[in-house]
Amino acid sequence: MTPEDVARANQFRDGFELVDYAEVGLPVFRLTLEAFTTSQRAIPTIQEFTMRCLALGETREEDIARMLGLNRDVVEGAMNVLVTEGTASRIASPDGLDVFRLTELGEERLAQELIEVIREETLVVDYDGIRRTPIRLAGENVVRASELKSAGAVEIRPYPAEPPSVDKLSIPEVSRAIRREGGDDFNRTVLGLRKVLRRNNVFRDAVALVFAPLKGEEIQVAFAIGGKLSESHERAFAWHGGPKKMGFVRTVAGDQPRRRLDRLLGRDTVRDCVPDEQLVAARQEEASAVAEVQSVRPAAASAGRSSGPARALAAAEERLAVARHTLVRMPLRPLACYEQDDLLFEALKQANRELLVTSAGMQPTRLNGYVLREIDRLISDGVKQRFTSFLAPQVEPRGGDHYDPLSELTKRANAGRLRLEQAARGEFHFLVQDDRLAVISTRPFFGDVVRRSGFSRVTGYVARKPRLVEQIRALAERSATARKRG
Repeated sequence: MTPEDVARANQFRDGFELVDYAEVGLPVFRLTLEAFTTSQRAIPTIQEFTMRCLALGETREEDIARMLGLNRDVVEGAMNVLVTEGTASRIASPDGLDVFRLTELGEERLAQELIEVIREETLVVDYDGIRRTPIRLAGENVVRASELKSAGAVEIRPYPAEPPSVDKLSIPEVSRAIRREGGDDFNRTVLGLRKVLRRNNVFRDAVALVFAPLKGEEIQVAFAIGGKLSESHERAFAWHGGPKKMGFVRTVAGDQPRRRLDRLLGRDTVRDCVPDEQLVAARQEEASAVAEVQSVRPAAASAGRSSGPARALAAAEERLAVARHTLVRMPLRPLACYEQDDLLFEALKQANRELLVTSAGMQPTRLNGYVLREIDRLISDGVKQRFTSFLAPQVEPRGGDHYDPLSELTKRANAGRLRLEQAARGEFHFLVQDDRLAVISTRPFFGDVVRRSGFSRVTGYVARKPRLVEQIRALAERSATARKRG
């Protein structure tokens, strides 16, 4: 699932609204420990103690059961296994009750089992920085902070910030979480932990969903790992005050941006917005249809075109198309934080006369190679394109030889293929495609001036009615002009 899919599927929460989302890295301490270990028991416990009783001279099952405090049938089962393995022998008795003795093989195995080889060794354990417990990340990749930043993901800090001391680690939990090459189980018993030799900070890929209350200031942050919400991470993050410590309450709580946006659009325009109940129903239907398509698609991919799964997929896709058409028909509606990229891609795909996009910065993770190719295609189709940002156009790439979208657009602007302008800082950003689509949002369409490091409340509107589109275009033009003068 994409981050947008995760946000769409989990956007509904009683008393709250989803106001932001992002790919994040959940903190993991990779600990290298010095430990004392011994070999694990090779013989199952009941069989081992049955053999020990035989070694002490007990020969009858009922006497062994009494000595061990077990039911006789349990001992009989263990004895049958020992006889089958050749570690015990069954001898008939005149009274009709069998007696048992250890064989030479049984004596050797029991002697080996009684020898414990204790040794010092180095163990590697991953420790969850949010839930404060050792975890086993079987087959799951982790990334370093530098990789997280280059991908445009947000780093979630651990709380408390320091890794655990060795006396805070539970030996049973550590034993279950020990990392082995190839994912093999650790086949020794940990007797004690001596010290933490070193620690590395790594991160686990996840998606964070930020919910603001309809009333009050409580901010809730959910985390999805592998597309599924982790309630334990959400609870632990809230318990340690994560939302407040990361500044979510300050940047997300309150609806002042919405009030300023409503004043900018005007009361008469905002009245054209669809009722909340109608919008919620449409989004619920879209989310349900997307989930149905995703659940049916794997079976349809391996089946024939006329098979049941293929027909089910076609029906699910038709349902999704109808649900999205319902949203498209709305003349004016609030923007959902997870749909801004989809609307940008729609405008790039469907523009045939004009395209206007304003942003704060131009991040390569946002204005990537795919978006640049679409811009080039629009140039070849004769579409007039205008882009603004807070940055001055420059031909020389920022950061040396790395891909720089600002440099790429500047080269095209200098060649007269599009318009690229620097604008003064403003609160709202615009996307206008022909007279068919206009979006106004607090989130920059191509990213912030600096890499994203946190969350904010995404507020905006989507207009489809030509009159409203032209009104928002006029706002965008006035905003750009005012910024130039400023």
